[in-house]
Amino acid sequence: LLLIAAGIVTTVPLLCFTAAATRLRLSTLGFFQYIGPTLMFLLAVTFYGEKPGADKMVTFAFIWVALAIFVMDAIYTQRRTSK
Repeated sequence: LLLIAAGIVTTVPLLCFTAAATRLRLSTLGFFQYIGPTLMFLLAVTFYGEKPGADKMVTFAFIWVALAIFVMDAIYTQRRTSK
């Protein structure tokens, strides 16, 4: 019974994610893919007292700097094509 419940608990969120992903633009979906791990990282640091090392903080910063560059490029491209 527990094995069946585990299958349902795993499948339902994946089906919901698939249904939502088909309705979003890929750029929006890509941005949301950053939100989940970031929220887990912040939750671990703030509520569970996880002590991130310098290597994890550098990696975290690089990921968000890359995301900022991507967003700025998208905004720049959109403004350039709208003129």
